[in-house]
Amino acid sequence: MKISRETIGYLFYWTIIFVVAGSMVAYGLGKPVQFQGFEKSANSNLSEGHQLMWSFYSYSLAYPIIIGVLEILGGIFLLLNRTRIFGCILLTIILSNIIIQDYIYDIKALNSAIYYQVLVFVILIFDYGKVKRVVQELFKTKERKRDLLLMLIAFAISILFKYIEAKI
Repeated sequence: MKISRETIGYLFYWTIIFVVAGSMVAYGLGKPVQFQGFEKSANSNLSEGHQLMWSFYSYSLAYPIIIGVLEILGGIFLLLNRTRIFGCILLTIILSNIIIQDYIYDIKALNSAIYYQVLVFVILIFDYGKVKRVVQELFKTKERKRDLLLMLIAFAISILFKYIEAKI
């Protein structure tokens, strides 16, 4: 039995999707309990940055739950053809935030976050045609008559809004 290149590519593509989706859903489901009880922990093996970040996350249950819900949604969106690109974008936003925090606060899970982000980029490479169409649609310009006077009026109104906002 001869296996074609397309078959191997298909298996590789779906393996990556399942790895990332399953991991993101699992991480998302674990977020509500991941940071509980940290303030009572006396683990001296953790870096100061690690302790600071964990204290931040454990301060309120709402923030980890929001991050967890977004991880779960991103994982589910990866599984569906129509929402896969959106899932990759959502997970890139979440993973980028995690990568930055892990790097700055010296969290050992940095390599895992980078690994999943690389896999998300591989999914986007497989879906290059879709990504190209999305980018073209986002940056498509429509023929519009630009009216400098209207733009200046809009700018003045925006200044007024900022003035009102500052007074509130």
